[in-house]
Amino acid sequence: MKRLPVVATTLVLLALPGTALAHPGHGAGGGLVAGLLHPLTGADHLAAMLLAGAWAGGIGGRAARVLPVVLLAAMLGGFATAGLVPAALAEALIAASVVGLALAAVLRLRPPLWLAAAAVTLAGLGHGFAHGLEAPGGAARLGFVAGFLATAAALQLAGMVALAVVRRAQGRRQWHPAA
Repeated sequence: MKRLPVVATTLVLLALPGTALAHPGHGAGGGLVAGLLHPLTGADHLAAMLLAGAWAGGIGGRAARVLPVVLLAAMLGGFATAGLVPAALAEALIAASVVGLALAAVLRLRPPLWLAAAAVTLAGLGHGFAHGLEAPGGAARLGFVAGFLATAAALQLAGMVALAVVRRAQGRRQWHPAA
């Protein structure tokens, strides 16, 4: 567990220098494949989704089932309303989401479910805004959103699994979705 703060800090530092909206996976030729790959092409998206999953898994119980769905719903909402926000807001929310989720996971925060859901809603909105601002147009747009939501869900699950593996290696109670 001593290395977890170092890893979280590294992920946060990678995401802060303006990497939001600054990586490939948007624009012309987008669609499903671009959407599936997009969350894997930027440290900000990758870190946020993994951290969100780890935090939800760390809280456990109902939060482990609700928070990932709330995050995805907020991403979809942000995507749909992206034209209403400036890009700077999306970038700020993304940076804040990585820092906040890293701190929540590392400090093992266990707020009430409504408060945790509000936090992941802000994270999801930021990422959704960014995706919506740079997504391709036309039919490719639908494939892009389906792709990034699928990968975001898989990354959250990977964060939960990674936490369970770490806990098991440390001899702690393993996370289980029904807990």
